[in-house]
Amino acid sequence: MKRIIGLLTALLLVVASGFAQAQEWSNKGTVTGFATAGNGYLYEAIYDSGVFPITGGPALSGQIPNSGDIENVIISFIPYTYSGNVGLIAGIAALKNNGQNDGGVYTYGFLAGQLSGWVKIGGSGGLSGGLPLGKSINALALHDSTLYAGLPGYDLSAPFVSPGGLYSCTFPTGWNSRNGPVMLDSSVIASLYMDGSTLYAGLFSNYIASQSGGFGNQGSLGPGGVLRSTDLGQTWADISPDQTSFPHSRDVNNVFRMGSKLFISTFFSGVLYRDDNTRAWVYANLPYLVSRFATDGTNLYAGVFTFDSSASSPYIPGRVYRYVESTNTWTKIFEKDSTSVSALCVFHNTLYIGTGQLMGIASKELGYFTITNLTGVNRSANAVLTFALKPNFPNPFNPSTRISFAITKEGPVSLRVYDVLGREVATLVNENRKPGEYTEMFNGNQMASGVYIYVLRSAEGELVGRMMLLK
Repeated sequence: MKRIIGLLTALLLVVASGFAQAQEWSNKGTVTGFATAGNGYLYEAIYDSGVFPITGGPALSGQIPNSGDIENVIISFIPYTYSGNVGLIAGIAALKNNGQNDGGVYTYGFLAGQLSGWVKIGGSGGLSGGLPLGKSINALALHDSTLYAGLPGYDLSAPFVSPGGLYSCTFPTGWNSRNGPVMLDSSVIASLYMDGSTLYAGLFSNYIASQSGGFGNQGSLGPGGVLRSTDLGQTWADISPDQTSFPHSRDVNNVFRMGSKLFISTFFSGVLYRDDNTRAWVYANLPYLVSRFATDGTNLYAGVFTFDSSASSPYIPGRVYRYVESTNTWTKIFEKDSTSVSALCVFHNTLYIGTGQLMGIASKELGYFTITNLTGVNRSANAVLTFALKPNFPNPFNPSTRISFAITKEGPVSLRVYDVLGREVATLVNENRKPGEYTEMFNGNQMASGVYIYVLRSAEGELVGRMMLLK
C-alpha cells in the first residue's frame, strides 16, 4: 500500500522534482478544469496544451507561452468575473529540465468584447511580485477583485527555503501572505472553495507524507484538515473532523458546499459532510477519492479517480455519482474502465466529465464526455439521439485537435486517421463502446503539415471528416 500511496501522492496536483512523466503526458489531452468565461461559453484547460472553447465560443488569441527549458502546464483553472470584466485564470506548474519549478498565475481577459492575451501576475517576470518561486499553484479562488492562490508547503530545491500556504493579490498590487498560527506557511493546500465571503481550504497532513515517503525537501506539513476563514483569509479556524470518529481524515483534497452541507473528499476516510445546523461531521457513504465536485443547483455530482486507498485491490473504474440527500447515498451515473475523472462541470443542463492523468494516477481516456439533459439523468447516462461525427476543433490545428462523435448503439467502434494517400497514420479508438458522446485528441506532433482524413466506423455506418495540420 505504501508503494501505491507513493505513486498517488507523487504529483498530488503539484509537480514533484524531476517530473518523469511530463513528456509521457505531452499533448494527450488531460483535462485539468472547466470554466465559464463570462462571455457565454465554456472553456477547458488541457494540462500541457492550453485552453480551448468547447461550446462554440471564440478561440483564445494565444496560449500561455512556453520557451527555453520551461514547460508551462495548467493544474488549476477558474473563471474571472468582476466589474464588467470577464475572463479566465490559470495556475501553473512551470517545469524546467533541471527539476526546478517557477510556477505562477496567468489571467486572460475578455475586455469590452475584445480578446486580450495571457498576462502573468505571479512568479518570476509576473506583473505582481511577492508570490514565492519554486511553487506550483495547486488551487485558486476569487472574491470580487481579490485572487487567492494555494501553494504546496515544500520546496523543489535544496535546501528548503520558500514557504507555501495561502497568498492573495488584488491586482495590480502585489501578493501578500495569508499565513499565520493556523494557516501555516508549510501547509500543502490541495483545494480552495469560496462560499460568498467565506473561504475554505483543504490541506494535506504529515500522515500522507509518511505514507508516501515524503514530498521533496519538505519540513513539517502540519496537521492538514479543513480550514475556514470568515474574514477573507485574515484569520483561520480549524473545523476538521474529529480524528477519533474519522481516523486519518485530515488529508483533504476537495471542499465543496451544497445547501447546508459542506462536503470534503479525504484520501483515507472517503467523503464526509459537515451540517451547518449540527456542526457535526457525518460519513457521506462514498468511500472513494473524489477528484472534483459539481452541482446543477439541485443535485451534487462527484467524479472519482480510478483509485480507492481503502481497498486491498485499489484500482477501480472512473465514475461519476449523483448524491441522494434523502437517503445519504449516491447513484452511479457514469463509469469508464481505467479512466480517471479529472474535471467536472455543469453548463447549460449538461454535465461535462473531463478525464486524464492527474495525481500520478493513470487514465486510459484523455478528453471529456458529456451527459446531457440532467433533468433526466436517471436515464442511461450516455444516451444520445443521433449517430454523428463532429468537425474537429481547432481546424486548422498545430499540433493537437479534438474530434467528437456520438453513437446510439453499443458495439465495436473505430476512429482512425489517414493521410491523403490513404495510409493510416493513427488509431484513436478501436474498441467496444456504449451509446454516448465522446471526444478524442489527435496529436500531429510527429506528422507533416497537410490534409488528413478521419473516419468513424461502427455498426451504424461510416462517417468521414477532413482536417488540416499547419506547422
